[in-house]
Amino acid sequence: MRPRALLLLGAALAAGCGGAVRYADPGGENLVIRTELSDARAVLGVHAVDAQCRPVYEGTVGLEPGVTQVGIPPGRLSYLVFEFSTSSFWAGRSGSITQETLLRPRPGATYDIRVTYKNDLYEVTIRETPPRGRPRDIPLAGLRACQR
Repeated sequence: MRPRALLLLGAALAAGCGGAVRYADPGGENLVIRTELSDARAVLGVHAVDAQCRPVYEGTVGLEPGVTQVGIPPGRLSYLVFEFSTSSFWAGRSGSITQETLLRPRPGATYDIRVTYKNDLYEVTIRETPPRGRPRDIPLAGLRACQR
């Protein structure tokens, strides 16, 4: 088989295994995500939000313990979905839970996001630091807040 055909076959197989599309980060990493996980995995689903408040899936970012930087276009309303997945082979259980929010990044601002899953408790917090001025906590707001 030719090298290009092998490459395409490999890409198709890899895409079929995950089901999720990797987020095409536009650069300008304005999200600094600090992740702490205990017996869990976490991913971030990134969606643009259209004029009718419908999410348009753009891709997924895997969140490993430590720091992950992601760029979200400033001025654009985005819908961020943090998904925590757990599984226990010995206990015979698995599950997932999500925490979501709308975010419209301001130009020049950075967003410190803490993603934590410990002892079956999860938390997502967002703190905005503008280029000038004081940092402020951003409350999480689900997609319903878009329609208001």
